[in-house]
Order: sequence, then structure tokens, then C-alpha cells
Amino acid sequence: MSNQKSKDKQTSFNHILKYTGIFSIVQILNILMNIVRNKIAAIFLGPSGLGVLSLYNTASNLLNQTTNFGIPMSGVKHISEIHEIGDSHRLRDYACTVRSFSVLSGLFGVLVGFSVILFCYLHPGTGILPHINDFWNKLVLLAVVFLMSVTGGEMAILKGTKQLKSVTKVSLLMAFFTLLVCSPIFYLMGRTGIVWALLLSNVSYLWIHLHYSTRVLPYKLDFRSRSNLLRGIPMIKLGIGFIMAGLFGQGADYVIRMLILNSGSEADVGLYNSGYVIAVTYAAVIFTALEADYFPRLSASGNDVERQNVTVNRQIEVCVLLITPFLIFFVLAMPRLIPLLYSDKFVECIPMSIGAILFMFFRAFSLPIGYLALARGDSLMFMFTEIIYDLVVMLLIPYSYFNWGLLGTGLMLSFCGLLDFLMVFFLYRWRYSYHFSCQKLWMYIIQFILLSSAVYAGLYFTGWLRISTSILLFLISGTLSVYILSKETDFFTKLKQKFHKRDE
Repeated sequence: MSNQKSKDKQTSFNHILKYTGIFSIVQILNILMNIVRNKIAAIFLGPSGLGVLSLYNTASNLLNQTTNFGIPMSGVKHISEIHEIGDSHRLRDYACTVRSFSVLSGLFGVLVGFSVILFCYLHPGTGILPHINDFWNKLVLLAVVFLMSVTGGEMAILKGTKQLKSVTKVSLLMAFFTLLVCSPIFYLMGRTGIVWALLLSNVSYLWIHLHYSTRVLPYKLDFRSRSNLLRGIPMIKLGIGFIMAGLFGQGADYVIRMLILNSGSEADVGLYNSGYVIAVTYAAVIFTALEADYFPRLSASGNDVERQNVTVNRQIEVCVLLITPFLIFFVLAMPRLIPLLYSDKFVECIPMSIGAILFMFFRAFSLPIGYLALARGDSLMFMFTEIIYDLVVMLLIPYSYFNWGLLGTGLMLSFCGLLDFLMVFFLYRWRYSYHFSCQKLWMYIIQFILLSSAVYAGLYFTGWLRISTSILLFLISGTLSVYILSKETDFFTKLKQKFHKRDE
């Protein structure tokens, strides 16, 4: 019996490691293309231009998250349930429902956005997006919001029908077309072309999604059928909590940038955004498998508390083992990485990026635990935790920037990551009877000490002392991770066997 449990455990770890690796590699390829795009944008737009681009993106995401009724998430749940049954007729009908509501949500987003713009136009000085001075540019931004909503419906269909290969291709093609569209526009038009680059990029996103989703389910809309509209009500109800969470998340993000802008400049917003992207967005490649692979496995555990806890704790262990050496390498490479990704004008955000590295370490704990609410369909709990976290971040990040600059902002972001983990841990322990496994506590403590030491070295050591210390810490962390993973899985054994076969 113990041998069977050991075998099941090894199989589970093999599965987690395999799919985490696959999705991480895809995300890295995606990021490499985005790096080239950001490099071009940094050269032709500069820090202030990137600050404006960040404000545009944040504003359009905020409006989309507020008005899309959570369809990109709730649509996946309902389509996947019908797809699992194998009822092709119901699947076509529900795909029509998802697409119809996606179009309606897009039109609703345009209506809400136009109402706000019109109010701001009639009452100067009270408007949002003060740096989009041209009225027509604001209208173009509304078209972007509409395209985002429709694309979200097609994305839900691809994920719900488990077209993972298509999802991977779409992700890579989106990055490629963004580079292809934005580069010449930034070169020819500079800052004036930002909003048009966003529009054309989103047109290409929708076209790519339609190219793959219509192969699975033909495109159809129905706004007259009462049954079609009634089918969408449960989907909308499920998405309400996620709308509120998204609203607060995007709103907090926008408020932070506007507060930094008001106390600093567009260049400061650009530096903050660049530091955040380097430390958080790029480092999150390890977590890309959570939605595609981990979330369905966790959902399958249902109300089985023991199975649920085992699934969460194993995912945490793999995430920590993979991301810690990765983050130490980031600290080591940061002084070279930021000028490479952007330009020499962005070196001021290096301390912030290094200070924020521990945020991602704490996310390796909080994210797998946080998916419990999603797996249980408890949108209210998910909304509650997200709103509390957003409010804390919205207060502490600007405060740290005002008092301690970019370095203080990065360190405070790491502190917010710790607070988020503690909040999720205690709430979900009470709500879902989650219990953290202490078997690998020693390993988590060692990896935390190694990463904290790397952050200290990156901030306060210079020259060869910083480089040699970071390399040593990276080797220790990496060796520990490989040692534990080799004991828990046969992944490395299979890898060696493949190489030996090739040599023969």
C-alpha cells in the first residue's frame, strides 16, 4: 500500500513538473517577443512614452474588466462541463450564448466608456485619462475595449473545449503580431501612435482567436432567442464576483500610477511599470501552468478535503523549488537585464525590481492556495480576498513611493506579498479546512534565506563580490531544488535515458 502511495505521489509530481515546464517554455518564448517589442518601444517612446502606454493599457483593462461580466472565466467553466458530457448540440448552443453575451458586454463597455468620456468632455477637469487629450483617441480606446470583450469570449471557447495546443499557438501569435504591428507605428508616429497601435493589436488578437475557435465551433450569434439569453444568466451570476475583483485590481493599479504621476512625472510611471514588469510579470512564467493544468486538477478534488490539501501542497512545493533559483538568477542578471530589455534610461528601476523579488516567492504559496476559492465556485470569497489585498496595495505602494522612492516601493511590494499569503492561508484554513504541509518546511526556510541573501547582495554589494555571492547562492538553491525533485520524481532519470538513446 505504501509503495502504491509512493508511486502515485511520484506520478503526481511528474505530471506537475512536466506541464509546468511546457507552459513555462511557451510563456518564455512569448516573453522574448514581448522583450523585443518593449525594447523598441523604450527606444522610440522613452520612459515618459512608456508611462503613457502603461496608463492607456491600465485604463482599457479597467473598463474591460468592469463590463465583461466575467465571461472569459465563467464561460470556460460552463463550456468545459458540456464538453465533458459530449453533447455537441448543447455545446454549439452554449458557444452561441457565450459569443452573444461577449458582444453585448463589449457594447455595454463602449456605452459606459462613452458616457464617462462625454461627461468629462462637458465638464473639463473632471475626466479620467487626462493624458489622452484628443477626444477621438478616447473613442478609439473604446473600440479597443469592445475588441477585448469579444476576444474574451473566443478565448473561453478555446479553453473550455480544451484546445490547449491552439491556446499555445494563439499566445505565441499574439506576441508576434503585437511586435509586427507596434514596431513600425512607434517608429513612424512616436507617442501619437500609441492608441492606434493598441487598436490594431487588438484587431489582430480577435482575428487570431476566431481563426482557431471557429474551427471547433462555427461562429453564431442570437440576440432574439429568449432561451439563449436565459442560458447566459448563470454564467453572468458566476462572473459577478470576478468582475468586482477585477474592478478593484485594475482600479488599484490605475490609482497607484496616477498617484505616482501626480507626485512625480510620466517618466516615474514608466520606471515603476518597468520595474514591476521585470520583477513580477516576467518572473511569473513558472505560474503559467496553474490555470491550464493545476486548476482543473484541483477542481476535480471536489469537496474531498484530504485530496484538496495534497493537491495544493504538492503544487506549492514544485512552484517554490522551480521559482527560487529562477529569482536568484534574476537578481544576478538585473543590472544587465534592464538595459537590455529597455535602455540605459531605465537603470533607476533596478533597485525596485530587486526589492520586489520576494513578492514572487510569496506568490508561490498564495496562488496555489488562492485557487481553492475558484475550484469551489466561491466567487464571493475570491472577491473578498482580492479586494482586501488591492486596498492594502493601493495604500502602501504610493506611501512607500512618496517616502522611500522606487527601492521602498519594491520592498513594500514584497511585504504586500507576505500579507497576501498570510491572509489567504488563515482565511482558507477556516473556510475550506486547508492545512499546510510542514514536511518540507525546512526546505522553504532554506530557500527563503538564500533568496533574501541574494536580494541583500543585489542591493548592497558591488562588483565581483555581488556577482560571486549571487552565483554561489544560485548554485546552492538550484542544487537543492534538483536534489529534492530527483527524489520526488523520475523526471531527471527519463531525461538522462533520452540523452543516452540519442548518443547511441
